[in-house]
Amino acid sequence: MGIPRFVGHLHQYSVNATVGHKSTQPDGKSDRDNADPTKVVIDGPGLAYHIYYRLAHISNAPSAVEAIPSYGQIGQAVIAFLSELEAYHVQISHIYFDGYLPLHKRHVRLSRLESYLKDLVKVQNKYPNGVGVAESPPQPLPLLSSHLFNSFRSVHGSLRGLPTLPFLVPAVLDALTPTRYASITDIVPGEADTYCAKAAKDHGGMILTSDSDMLVYDIGDNNAVIFFSGLEIQEAPDATGVISVLRANIYSTAQIAKRLGLPDLQQLAYHCKVDPTLSFAEARRKVLQPVQDEPLWRRFQEEYSMTLEFDNVALPPSWERQLQGFLDPRLSEFILQLSSPARQDETNIYLPFLMDDPSRASAWYVSSFIRQTLYEILASQIPPLHTPLPLPVIMEISRRGFRIYPSVISLSTSTAPVAQRVDVDNIHTLISRLQMRTTSFRTVSPMFRYRIFALSETYRWYIDNLKNPPSRNSIARTMTGFVGSLVEWEDIHLQAQVEAVLYALRMVKQGLGYISAAGKAGVEGQMELENILEDLPPLSGLLPSSMELRGFAEKEKIDIAQVVSYVTEVPGS
Repeated sequence: MGIPRFVGHLHQYSVNATVGHKSTQPDGKSDRDNADPTKVVIDGPGLAYHIYYRLAHISNAPSAVEAIPSYGQIGQAVIAFLSELEAYHVQISHIYFDGYLPLHKRHVRLSRLESYLKDLVKVQNKYPNGVGVAESPPQPLPLLSSHLFNSFRSVHGSLRGLPTLPFLVPAVLDALTPTRYASITDIVPGEADTYCAKAAKDHGGMILTSDSDMLVYDIGDNNAVIFFSGLEIQEAPDATGVISVLRANIYSTAQIAKRLGLPDLQQLAYHCKVDPTLSFAEARRKVLQPVQDEPLWRRFQEEYSMTLEFDNVALPPSWERQLQGFLDPRLSEFILQLSSPARQDETNIYLPFLMDDPSRASAWYVSSFIRQTLYEILASQIPPLHTPLPLPVIMEISRRGFRIYPSVISLSTSTAPVAQRVDVDNIHTLISRLQMRTTSFRTVSPMFRYRIFALSETYRWYIDNLKNPPSRNSIARTMTGFVGSLVEWEDIHLQAQVEAVLYALRMVKQGLGYISAAGKAGVEGQMELENILEDLPPLSGLLPSSMELRGFAEKEKIDIAQVVSYVTEVPGS
C-alpha cells in the first residue's frame, strides 16, 4: 500500500529529465535518434490502475458510476500506452504482475478489502434508492497521447470512493495476451515490485511504477524509479525542428541516499511508515538515533530484502508453461500454495471484491458450487512432491455481511486415488447445465449464452435456498444493460451475482487448462468440461459495460421474453 508521504519527501531530490523523444517531422527523424533508448521495467498492477484512473480522468460522463471505464476500453488503452512509450524510444524490457502474495502481506490485502467494504457502504448510504444512468451516455472521447500521460483535470471525486473494477488486472492480462507484449510479460511467484527491483539491479534500467515502496529497494547505483503519474509530454527544440519529449521526475535512490548522507533509504522509509505524521526533517533525525523497536525494524527490512519465496523451490513445469497463457493472479496464488512442499492444511484464496448490495448475502455465494468443483479437481491433482495428502480445507476470504471473513469449504479428506477423491457427479452436473444453455440458445453469441447461464444459476440459487428470486424486470435489464434508468440495489446485486458466476467459469477454464498443461490424466468429465468452456470470451467480451451490453443486445436482437422465461423455469432444480 506504499509509504505515506515518502514520494513527497523525496521529490526535492528527484531530477526532472527527458525519458524519451518522438519527432514531429513527416519523416519521423530527429537528431536524437542515435541516443540509447531508455530501458524500463514496468510494474504491471501499477500500469493497470494508472490506465483505469487515467480513463476516468478524461471521461465526460455526468456521474462517477458512468465514468468507470469498461474492461474493453482499459485493455485498448493499455496497449496504446505501451505503444506510445515505444514511440518515444523507450525500451520496455519486462512487465511483471503479482502471482503470489507473501504471508507477511496478507494483512495488507485484508485491510484493502475492508476499506473497499467501507467505501461500498458509504455509496449505498449516499444512494439508498440506486444510481441513475443517463438515457444516452456520452461516447468515450478519442484516446490521445496527452490522455495517457498528462493530467489535465481531476477524476470524479466520488470515483475514488467506489471499489475499483474487480477484475481489472486479469482484464489487462487478457489484453496483453494476443500482443507482442506477451513475450515480455510475466506473472511471477511473488510480488511484482520485488521482481521489478531485481530486474533493474541485475540488468539495469528504470522502474515505472505507482508504488512508493519501490524507492526502498536496493536497485543498484545507476538505476532509478519513475512514477506513472509524473510522465508528461512536452515540446522541445531540435535541429530538425520541434520534437515531442516525454519527461518525468527521476528518483535515483542510490544518489538520493548519498546526498542525504545515508547508506540507503530503508531506515528513512521505515520511520515514515511507522509514523506518517513525521516531517521529513524529523524522520531524518530519527535515522541518526537507535531504532526503538528492533523486531519491527527487522521485519521491515525483510520485506525489502528481495528474497524470493519460491527461489529454492522447483516449481512445476506446467506452472511456467500455463503462465505463458496467463493465469489470473488469484488462481496463480492458489495453485502455488497447493504446489508448495510446505503446503498447509488450509489453502487461502482471496476472492475479488464485488460491488454488490452489502446488506445482502455476498454475490459470490451463487457460484460456490462451481468454485468448489474446481478446488476439488485442483487440490486432488496438485499434491506437493506428488505426495497423496488429504485435500486441504479451502478458506475463501470475501465479504460476509458487513465484514471481511473467511468461509470454509471442506473437501474430501480421503487419501484414496484421485478418481475416488473427486465428486465427479458435480462435474457432470455442471456439464449438463452448460449444455442446456447451449441447446436452448444455439444462435446466440457466447457472451449472451454465458450471461443467460449465469442468470439461470443465480435464479436457481435463490430457489434452492428458499429466498425471493430477482424480479423478471431486473433479469431483463441485466441482459440488456441499465441505460436510461435508475439502477436499483436489486439490479446492482444481480449484476454482481452474474459476474460471480462468469468469473467462476473463467477460473474453471484456467484451472483445467493448467491441469492439461501438467499432462495429468485428469478425472472423469474433466476434458468434456474443458471443451465446453473453450468459447468462454475474455473479460472484455464476457463483462461489457451497460452501454456496450445495450449495443450488443440490439445488434443480436435478443428475445428478452424468451430469456426471462428460460431463466425463471429453473430446469433440473
